[in-house]
Amino acid sequence: MLLTNMQNSNRLLFWLLLILSVVLLYNLGGWGVVETSEARYAEISREMWLTGDYLHPRLLEIQHFHKPLVTYVISAFGMELFGPTAFGARFFLQISLILQVWLVFLIGKELFGNNKQALIAAIVYITIPAVVLSARNLTTDSFLTTFELAAIWCWVKYKKDAAPGWLYFFYLLLALAFLTKGPVGLIFPVLVAIAFRWPQTERIKRASYWHHLPALLLFLVVGASWYVYLMLQNPAFVDYFLFKHTVQRYANPETFGRSKPWWFYLVLAPALSLPWAAILLIYFRKLKELPKQLKRLFILWILVPLVFFSFSGSKLILYILPLFAGQALLTSWLLCQLAPDVVAKVTRASMLYFVVLAFALLVAPLVPVGISLPYLALLLPVLMLVVLLILWKRPVSSLAKLLASALAFMLLLLPYATHLMGSNPHLIKGSRPIAHIIQSEQLQNRPVLVYDNLLPSLAFELNKNIISIKEESRHLDREIQFENDEKWRESLLDVKKPEDRRRLNQLLQEPTVLVVKDDLPQKQRWLLRYYKSSQQSGKWTVYY
Repeated sequence: MLLTNMQNSNRLLFWLLLILSVVLLYNLGGWGVVETSEARYAEISREMWLTGDYLHPRLLEIQHFHKPLVTYVISAFGMELFGPTAFGARFFLQISLILQVWLVFLIGKELFGNNKQALIAAIVYITIPAVVLSARNLTTDSFLTTFELAAIWCWVKYKKDAAPGWLYFFYLLLALAFLTKGPVGLIFPVLVAIAFRWPQTERIKRASYWHHLPALLLFLVVGASWYVYLMLQNPAFVDYFLFKHTVQRYANPETFGRSKPWWFYLVLAPALSLPWAAILLIYFRKLKELPKQLKRLFILWILVPLVFFSFSGSKLILYILPLFAGQALLTSWLLCQLAPDVVAKVTRASMLYFVVLAFALLVAPLVPVGISLPYLALLLPVLMLVVLLILWKRPVSSLAKLLASALAFMLLLLPYATHLMGSNPHLIKGSRPIAHIIQSEQLQNRPVLVYDNLLPSLAFELNKNIISIKEESRHLDREIQFENDEKWRESLLDVKKPEDRRRLNQLLQEPTVLVVKDDLPQKQRWLLRYYKSSQQSGKWTVYY
């Protein structure tokens, strides 16, 4: 029975991770890669896999250095195993989430000295919606969080065991985080390292201090390797990495079009971690009883990063993903401190919350917004309600009911969501329906032209390079300053430039496919005389 025997925690964790693995991989390629971020990462990884160049990321055949290379390399390896498909692109993302759950358990075991509390933290973590969302959409953030949590675990082990090996692993993992997302990858592990203390003798402290120097050198050699390689190739990378993608990304809200109000994280972080955020907020006073060491740790793990990222000009919810691991550990501590009658009250409210959500999922196809679902998927919210009813009637502790109901809801929500996205491509920004038109008409061997839109998802879905026709779109203002030759001009044509317009006219003498969003401007409708047929897919039209 869940959590009734502390000695069974390791076995329960094993089964949890096994079941989670199956659920995460179920129908993983059932929906197309989503614009803009996932499509960009997937297409760069595909081109990396196709060319074998793992040092120079390219997006639609033009070098693209917005992020370091680790995410692309990992995703490209997924394509090596499973082909250039959505499943291949997302495969290692699921592995990263499984590792995160395991790491939260390991960190909890070290912090609390209690397998039961560690298992509670792991279950809370995997039932936080923001955490699961991170593994459904390919970005750097899930991989980064895995490296960060692994670094935190190594630091805790080093401080507790005074074994220098853990220190070297800590710095190595910091280097991998740095190669995943740059300086921002250091924030959470360094803050936790500052916060975490463990009673040691001065002799042990002095004996291990000198290891920081070679371990720091290891970090510098590994972490800076790719950046230094590029800077030696082109000195312009110094300003590019240090200023544009570090200072400007944080300070200038408009640099990457991700400006959000200062309260963005304060509202969205709790909303995407219900019901656990509500429990923490309602029983906030109880947190005053935290041991001093844990209080300092969670302030620097949760509160300080929340304030720091709230002042950032560029905001996305997954930027603070490692924060939710701290939240899960803090929630675990709180749940074990609350009186049984209070836990019972929390359990009733949370189960009611899950029931309401299950009913909402069940009636979603009835909402007049064009949602459709296969009948099999509709059985999943019914099964949620059945499981919740069974748990409600079972004579187990309130805490066990709370955790089991949250876990059952999330494990059933995951396959439901895959069918929801796969059956309703109009709800997500992707190109799979466009690709289906091109493939069904057997047009995939023709050059594919996309008018005034950056559409890497189409290149990925077709597994071929496409040609972008630029007129006004700022998304097609590509960074060509690092190109060594003129080959990039074959994939990007600017109709305002006479030489590109001539090249486009030459290209149109052969059969091509033109993809247009909404309507072509009147001055560019001359393009349509080269096409006899067309098909519509939402706002997109495919001419051939």
